Amino acid sequence: MSAMSRLLLVAALGLAVVSASGTGPVVAETAAGYKSLVKDGKFDDVLEDLREAILKRGFVIDYVGHFNAMLERTADTAGSVTAQGVKSPYTNAQYLQFCPSKLTHEAVSANPFGIANCPISLFVFELRHEPGKVHVGYRLPLDSPSRMVKDVNGRLTKLLNEIAAEAVK
Repeated sequence: MSAMSRLLLVAALGLAVVSASGTGPVVAETAAGYKSLVKDGKFDDVLEDLREAILKRGFVIDYVGHFNAMLERTADTAGSVTAQGVKSPYTNAQYLQFCPSKLTHEAVSANPFGIANCPISLFVFELRHEPGKVHVGYRLPLDSPSRMVKDVNGRLTKLLNEIAAEAVK
């Protein structure tokens, strides 16, 4: 694995892995403000479970980013192809964007810079060196000293955690 690939993995993951029970999903959280859960399974199944967890709450997925496809497509131009010809640390990686409009309105009413948390997205990926281990997660909302913003961010974080947890159960 090239230094660039290792750096990408560390930046994308930066994981301190903690398992509550030794079975089921594993929680992995970074100091950089990301939270993810890990499930043994098939990428497509977990992706579909994530879609369903978002849609059943009445949200509209307005964009699906094909992150791994972008890395594969641009690796030669970016000069990040490894000596082994690997263009991405992922076998699969996507993110799904949506807007929980009520929370978004509350967030920007409390502080117009709440726009920095938009769009809301959850990611799902499988690493090349860990086939069958699928990560689902999200970035945490930006912190603020405002009590109103903390309240909205707390509810947003709870929602994102519920969706991610449902996708990996």
